[in-house]
Amino acid sequence: EASSETSMVRWCSSRYTSRSISLFFSLAPFSVSAMTTPLKIIDSHLHVWANEQEASSNFPYAPGQEPPESLRNQACTSCLLQQMDKSGVDGALIVQPINHKFDHSYVTSAIQTHPTHFKGMFLHDPSMTEADAISTLDDLALAGFCGVRFNPYLWPKTNDDSWGKMSQGAGLEVYKRCGELHM
Repeated sequence: EASSETSMVRWCSSRYTSRSISLFFSLAPFSVSAMTTPLKIIDSHLHVWANEQEASSNFPYAPGQEPPESLRNQACTSCLLQQMDKSGVDGALIVQPINHKFDHSYVTSAIQTHPTHFKGMFLHDPSMTEADAISTLDDLALAGFCGVRFNPYLWPKTNDDSWGKMSQGAGLEVYKRCGELHM
């Protein structure tokens, strides 16, 4: 019986030149035998928010940011887990939703309750000082967040047509710290 590597080389040689095969195997960031390992399916961008019961008890919506009534009970953590199971999705990157604005407690709870399923992307608060922004980033990184989201519409307007620069002040310091943390 031929090994998986031998089978892969036969498949490649029937379709590509020897030069392209050599290039493929020399640049591939994995071994050929690793290609037989099942891949995980990860949803790389989604939002969750508290259902009505959770919002009334522990995780309130930000003022004016309530989800539409038809969706209020459709995007909670338990709903997401049911859909992931039904669809064969192994994990997800939860991007902090505007519904909870800068209160990351709901997403943090989801990550900490289901650490093998979720990672988080936090929403930077442009009103924070540099020190507070870095402290928040560090705390959320320890809680399972692996990146930062900058929403330009949340930055202060400099005039009628533009917003403040994200590449200076606290925004720049958060970028730098993300680099240091390999986020």
